[in-house]
Amino acid sequence: MHKKYSNYRPLIESFISLYLLNALNLLLPLVTLPYLFRVVGASNYGIYAFVYVIIQYVLMVSNYGFDFSATKQIAQSKESPERISTIYHAVIASRLLLTVVSVGVLFVFALIFMNDIQHRLLLLGLGIVAGEIFIPIWLFQGLEKMRFITIVNVISKSIFTVLIFVLIKDESDFQYIILLNSFGSIAAGIVSTLIAYKYIGIKPTKIGINDILFQLKDGMAVFGSTLGMNLYRNANIFILGIFVSDASVGVYAAAEKVIKAVQSVVSPIAQALFPHLGSRFKSGTIKDNIKILLNIVKKLSVILLILSILTLFFAPFIAKFIGGKELIHATPLIRTMSLVIFFGGLNYLLGIVGLINFNRQKDFFVYVMLAGLFSIMFLLLTVQQLDNLAAAIAMLLSEMLLFVGCGYGIYRLYYHNKNG
Repeated sequence: MHKKYSNYRPLIESFISLYLLNALNLLLPLVTLPYLFRVVGASNYGIYAFVYVIIQYVLMVSNYGFDFSATKQIAQSKESPERISTIYHAVIASRLLLTVVSVGVLFVFALIFMNDIQHRLLLLGLGIVAGEIFIPIWLFQGLEKMRFITIVNVISKSIFTVLIFVLIKDESDFQYIILLNSFGSIAAGIVSTLIAYKYIGIKPTKIGINDILFQLKDGMAVFGSTLGMNLYRNANIFILGIFVSDASVGVYAAAEKVIKAVQSVVSPIAQALFPHLGSRFKSGTIKDNIKILLNIVKKLSVILLILSILTLFFAPFIAKFIGGKELIHATPLIRTMSLVIFFGGLNYLLGIVGLINFNRQKDFFVYVMLAGLFSIMFLLLTVQQLDNLAAAIAMLLSEMLLFVGCGYGIYRLYYHNKNG
């Protein structure tokens, strides 16, 4: 019995750590978001949300596909500390290179399309990018030592939350929200580096251009998939920022944050399963491994559906709690996106935990890009008629389309490998 427990101990530890982390992610926005909405107002919060989304695109390029490709490499190299150190330094170097390129492109974009206030917020937010480079979630997740990333996030998010209440006192202070994000990210990056060297056992390792090129090549397909997902998920706020008022952007951003907070209730399970099943899927037939995956999907789909229904039912209460009368207009947005919790969770399981671990990154990339392009086209065609509701509908329809694609990918893989 003890031996059986020890085999699942890393997975159980990951579950517990990720649940603590996501409890933090769930509770802190519920504390800060109502305060920010009342102090700075919907319009100023919308400006902040617009710039923050642009920074997320830089982070997307910097993250590349490492959260999955490097996690998989680490999970399969647990017995080789030297290999882990090489992967660590190669990924950090790759992220630095990608960040320099993406920040250069960002500045050109900002000079052409953004105003002075947005320029100021952008500069204040660059610390987010600098800190994130040195937060190796992929390292901790691949080693199934997620307690470390929980520690890091508790530190960064606690700093951010406390400073929000200390420093944000009136409407003009909204520009400092993103600066506080930067402080939290930089602190997390410093702590993560200390943990990697002191507790994980990372050693200074000489790497070459081939190590960097390998990481870029290995993560390319996954990057394409995450690019597609982030393209349509973050594009909503970006497109709204062009076509609708700052207040409408702020209301949509708050509604979207509610959905992400609810998703964080279940996401630890899927996140912990990715490296665990990735290691387990190295043995056994594809058919048997798909059966294991689908058994997990069936169980989690019940939880996801319940959360979607509860969000749908309590949407008016949630909207009023967060922003009072000013945010009551978010009710139809929250209700529309409530099923995103269900389909988004299943997409992570079927697409990332499933298809990527089955080395079907290219298939997943195709499904994601189709869903992303559909979402962007739908939003562009309907935003002037439906305002921010168009973004909520686009989000839901794209997740439903991606679910069909991922389901088809797993189905095709299963029946093409009946005997494999």
